[in-house]
Amino acid sequence: MAQYAFVMLLAGIGIPVLAAMNAALGRTVGAPAAAATVLFVVAFLTCLLVALITGPHQWSRMATAPKHLFLAGALIGFYVLSITYIAPLFGLGYAVFFVLLGQLISAAAIDH
Repeated sequence: MAQYAFVMLLAGIGIPVLAAMNAALGRTVGAPAAAATVLFVVAFLTCLLVALITGPHQWSRMATAPKHLFLAGALIGFYVLSITYIAPLFGLGYAVFFVLLGQLISAAAIDH
């Protein structure tokens, strides 16, 4: 159990780091949507590599999955685009604070 907590702690640390890095990339190239696209390409390649390394998967079962579950991709897209656009304007600390507040509200609603 401790290893799960540690991994999730690292993931939590990564959220503001990701936000800061992608916001900086968006400012540097002058196109936040392009920065978000690059982030997703790198993320896709990373996930694909891990999937290939970890062995066979039931890719064919994707066709039978409930279609609404694929909306998670739209949610992560919304998060990355919004943090990339808004963090430089609103401040990284404020942006991450409200993301975390939203996570608390959402988790409380899902747990009940």
